[in-house]
Amino acid sequence: MKKLYAIIVLLVAAIGLNAQCVIDSAAQPRPGISPNPDNLPCLIRSAAFDQTIQVKCPTTYDSVINFGITTYPLAVTVDSIEVDSVINLPTGISWNKNPYRLAGGANGCMEFTGTTTDTTGYYHLTWYGIAWVHAQYIGSRMVTGSLNRYGYVNYYLNVINAGDSCIPYNPYATTGISDLSPTLNALISVSPNPSNGVFTLKMNAGSRVNGQVEIVDVTGRIVYAHDIDLIGNENLNIDLSKCARGIYTLLVRTANGNATKRISID
Repeated sequence: MKKLYAIIVLLVAAIGLNAQCVIDSAAQPRPGISPNPDNLPCLIRSAAFDQTIQVKCPTTYDSVINFGITTYPLAVTVDSIEVDSVINLPTGISWNKNPYRLAGGANGCMEFTGTTTDTTGYYHLTWYGIAWVHAQYIGSRMVTGSLNRYGYVNYYLNVINAGDSCIPYNPYATTGISDLSPTLNALISVSPNPSNGVFTLKMNAGSRVNGQVEIVDVTGRIVYAHDIDLIGNENLNIDLSKCARGIYTLLVRTANGNATKRISID
């Protein structure tokens, strides 16, 4: 009996399920990750850190397949995903996950724990794994398989000294030509939000705004891009009705700064 118990302990440790994080489905009801990277607490050097990240695996996502000059829309179904490595963690910080493999549409969690004395600054995390999927396109042909080395890259941990201000990193606020502009951010609005996928971007700009609108899903994939050259009160209609339900980030990129809004498809 003792031998069997020892074997079980070794197996549990090997698959990373020791000290399981607790799944909280209510904290992440839609596909995606919570909290957002700009809401994460900072790591204080030499102090214990324990942060649980709640996740919900998407069931489907939209994509395309390219055959020469012809492209076909794909409806991709996610059967399950399995994260097996997280790189660029501060020294002394470890991670675990629950469950070992996350089924499509199911909730799970990741937990980061430990104490670090690494140098202060932002640590850009990337976690890798395998996603098992199958896809169907026009013509009803079914494709099945796995996306080996699937990666998620838009997560950051900020290590600070005790007494320093905690400023979590927002990758969407610093993407593009320049940083987030509070003035531009106050001049734009998105409605209705949430919606069924059809949004109106309203801009009340007193001067010319030239740049690009991008919308990014929770994996960091750009699902919409549109050049803009606006002045005064102008509206831009955005149709994401073919995209999966969930949380997206709308980014307005201009030479004078960026603006960002969170939008939701129900």
